[in-house]
Amino acid sequence: MQIIVCNGVGYGLSVMYAELVVVFDSSRGEAVLLQSLFMGFASASGILFTGLIHRFGPGACIILGGLTGCAGLFVSAFTGELSLIIICTGVVAGTAFSICQLAAFVTVGWTFSGSTSFFLICLMAGISVGQLIYPLLFETFISQYTWSGAFVLVAGVSMQTIPCGLIVYFSGEYLSKGTEQSQGKGHSYCDVTMLKDLVMWIFWVNFILIAMAVDVEAWFIVDHMVTRGFTREVGSILVSMIGIGSFMGRLCGALLRLKCKYPSFYHWTYFYLIIAVMHVIILNLNDFRSLVAACIVYGMTFATATSQIPGIMFEAVGPERYPQAMAIANVVLGLGDMLGALYGGKL
Repeated sequence: MQIIVCNGVGYGLSVMYAELVVVFDSSRGEAVLLQSLFMGFASASGILFTGLIHRFGPGACIILGGLTGCAGLFVSAFTGELSLIIICTGVVAGTAFSICQLAAFVTVGWTFSGSTSFFLICLMAGISVGQLIYPLLFETFISQYTWSGAFVLVAGVSMQTIPCGLIVYFSGEYLSKGTEQSQGKGHSYCDVTMLKDLVMWIFWVNFILIAMAVDVEAWFIVDHMVTRGFTREVGSILVSMIGIGSFMGRLCGALLRLKCKYPSFYHWTYFYLIIAVMHVIILNLNDFRSLVAACIVYGMTFATATSQIPGIMFEAVGPERYPQAMAIANVVLGLGDMLGALYGGKL
């Protein structure tokens, strides 16, 4: 639920982005800050809360992050200015939901002592479910209740994070942080020894490039379809089709992890060649059915590859340093999300 909400809101903002461009008569470069900052802060700011998660547990942190994030979405409905919406949703809600997102990965890492990588890959399926559901929710809410009503209703839907946080909070006996000797290190925000590891830098460079590239369709296909003469509803459906494809891709990623013993980076060498080709194909299609098929294939391809990231981090550092490692990975991914959306909006 944490992953569904945190990522679903980010993808759903692609629909809101297209609406706010019209409502506030703003430039695309300005309006894109809404989803750019949300996606960036939702990933990157998690590193600030690793100590908080260690001290109070992931359940309490999920409750705090869920309440604050939903409050940011709710207040956005009553601001009436694009800049304030960007602050309340992009910065406040994005930062708050980063706690929920990181706590979800930490919870799974601390719960499943066996086959941890497999369960972390399964957790990534929440991204696809969120991408499927939230764009359709945003589209329905905007159509029926305008953009301001949509913010109120999305805030209400997103409060589902809180009861799930309570479940995690009262399940503390099932969480294992690793050895007692290593727990003293767990309260630091960043393990500087990782910065000296060349392999980690190879991971991070790949992560930032991935984040800048793979979400281009999810961010801009709604606006792209509008400029091509289609309706906003068609663009929203295509975003959800990417979500359906990515859900299938997450399942493929889990099976790949179970059946194939080769390092995940080996698969990335050809997956991202396919992704590059799909970028070009989607851009040049005008038939709706062809676009639906292409979006599903695209979602499957990039999701299969990106689903490996949490497992890679866990296997690289172990359970003791996993919160810091995943937090740093999220910082890099968030930076890529932010730069990709900003650069795409300007283009």
